[in-house]
Amino acid sequence: MSKMRSTLALLPLLLSMCGAVLAVPSPAVAAAPAAQSGFACDGVDAKDKGWVLPIYVHQPGQDAWEADSAALLNTLWETDQTVDSSAERFGVSRRLRVVQDGDCRPVVAKLPFAKGRNRAEMGKAMAENLASQPALIRTLWQTNRVKPLYFVRDNEITDSCTGGGANAGLSTGNVILPRWCWSEAGLTHELIHSFGLSHCDGGGVNGNDPVCRNMGTRKECTSDPAANYHLDSCRIDEFRYFEPTPVRQPALEKIRNVAFSPYLIQDQPSPVWQFRIKVVDGGRCLDASAAQVVQRACTGSSAQTWQRGIDDDGYLTIRNAANGRCLTMADTVVTGPCAKQDKSQQWLPQAGQDRTNFAARAGGKLAIKDNRDGGAVVRDGKGEFVAELLGGLASAPTQPNTPAPTATSQPTTQPTTRPTTQPTTQPTTTPTSAPEPAVTSDPIGSLDPAKTPARGRNVQFKSAYGTCLTASGTRVRLGACGAKWNVVTVGKHVQVRHQNRCMALGKVSGGKRSVVLTKCGTAAKGQRWLLEKAGGSVTLKSATTKATRLIAVTAKPASIYAKAAYQKNSVKFIIR
Repeated sequence: MSKMRSTLALLPLLLSMCGAVLAVPSPAVAAAPAAQSGFACDGVDAKDKGWVLPIYVHQPGQDAWEADSAALLNTLWETDQTVDSSAERFGVSRRLRVVQDGDCRPVVAKLPFAKGRNRAEMGKAMAENLASQPALIRTLWQTNRVKPLYFVRDNEITDSCTGGGANAGLSTGNVILPRWCWSEAGLTHELIHSFGLSHCDGGGVNGNDPVCRNMGTRKECTSDPAANYHLDSCRIDEFRYFEPTPVRQPALEKIRNVAFSPYLIQDQPSPVWQFRIKVVDGGRCLDASAAQVVQRACTGSSAQTWQRGIDDDGYLTIRNAANGRCLTMADTVVTGPCAKQDKSQQWLPQAGQDRTNFAARAGGKLAIKDNRDGGAVVRDGKGEFVAELLGGLASAPTQPNTPAPTATSQPTTQPTTRPTTQPTTQPTTTPTSAPEPAVTSDPIGSLDPAKTPARGRNVQFKSAYGTCLTASGTRVRLGACGAKWNVVTVGKHVQVRHQNRCMALGKVSGGKRSVVLTKCGTAAKGQRWLLEKAGGSVTLKSATTKATRLIAVTAKPASIYAKAAYQKNSVKFIIR
């Protein structure tokens, strides 16, 4: 088992940061006609194969899948890329064998689990809910070759990240991640424990090399930035626990070598992914129209399109689609001629739930000097970023009790040979920016603005973080779930009232508008809102602006702000 929250919190990568199976909205769609899988394909089960099953765990009545799905998929995908980066150092490929449909999209189970129940009973709860799961999950679960990854949507069911298992063979094992632990660092760390491996600061036994992941002081854990990213060992004994070329080490029992785990797919290397990098504050994109990388309004142009590939050292090479030059860390961030094993062009992702930065092997990470159009991207400093895959990620749209997928062959969209970081041709078309996700402007159920009576209805706005919309003085914020709001129809819009005052847009500061309570007036435009439906949740959008929505700086009790933002990036609420 892993250590408690205080131990895992030391990880720098982390700091930088059942029900139906539903279609998942892309965590970051930029320019593509349709969402992609992003995961390695395997459409045929066999007795020697293990399967990784992501399970979305929520308290009964608190399913917020629409809001949470992007973070879950991104965490799973970044961990898949960590595994492959680790293998690419040896000239081979390893990817997670995720339970999937015929289009290679992950099948994500949903599991209601009561607060106060022993988390060790999640497997039992899954068995109790098995009849409501899709046929594919029902079939595979009974083989006892499924490794469950329990993504717990809040920190009330459990606040401790754990992972455990006997070995890297078909011993199943499991991972439990509370919401604060959803990240590449959190999942990779606990996944390693599910293969029977321990920490580098503990005692190692023969055939059980422990995990570095910032837990050890040996040179193998500190000599290179990737030591705490790649699957490797701190060499307490003579073995390496992730070693796909056994000739390089003494004989190691196969079930102890993670590189040969039946839960990994071999020889399906990751393609070169196209993506864009956005600055969170301001929503601008990294642009390489000139040598100096700057932030510009997102246009979907090739100058704002980047190509992410894994090099022979297991690092990322980030190449610009317009000029073919590579992202380079110098005194500032520039593009330069791509050079193999140039440490200033080798990058590691620092991926959280919905934020991703990139750290250079030579030192430093992406930052912005000032938040303005044309502002330079620099080495170290302030700024948060989002890496948006062009095409996004999607899970299987399979509904409960439907037949299992019957795919028997690999799709041709996955590369069969190891990709190179040098594209053979320049893009023939210029990507176009994706429109904002389609939403409806009406809220759920009886809170349809067109049907809400003039006297309104008293409701509670519970956020996807578990906190609720409340107020402190005249400032609107997230906090304890005690405040009631009165939703009143005003023409085609609504007013959101609390204690006879109306929620309204306040003053602008730092590119964000405060959200305040003020005296209600039917002619006051800043008090009018649209309740946008998105699955089982709603977002609050100013009715008098193009895209001003409520956002929160943190998931903890915090002030609410309003700024131009996609619906997927704004605070999601369940109305009660």
